[in-house]
Amino acid sequence: MKKILGSFMALVMLLGCSSQSQETQNSDTQNQTAVAQNGDYVNIDFVGKIDGVAFNGGSAEGYELKLGSDTMIDGFEDGIVGMKLDEEKTITATFPENYMTAPDLAGKEATFDITLHKIYREIQ
Repeated sequence: MKKILGSFMALVMLLGCSSQSQETQNSDTQNQTAVAQNGDYVNIDFVGKIDGVAFNGGSAEGYELKLGSDTMIDGFEDGIVGMKLDEEKTITATFPENYMTAPDLAGKEATFDITLHKIYREIQ
């Protein structure tokens, strides 16, 4: 039963989101109009650096993130809002003083090189 429910939920998520085809993502017109907004799901690559050096756990490829979910450190998701498909951008964000996931990063400012690959919107 759990397997069936899990498959059903995955299907609902797929049907509940829309994405653009690879062909559409690469058109100049689409790149000008598809802009990431709060509430969108995005697929990104990112590399985090402190003092210009990449740090452990600060990079990912094909990372799926819902903008506005506050799952990343302050400033990270806000830096993606407004980006267009295939855009590359460097943002700055500061780890919280009480960052327990990696205490050696607590309170440090980092830059993140971000590439936005896909934008998904929920169908209303």
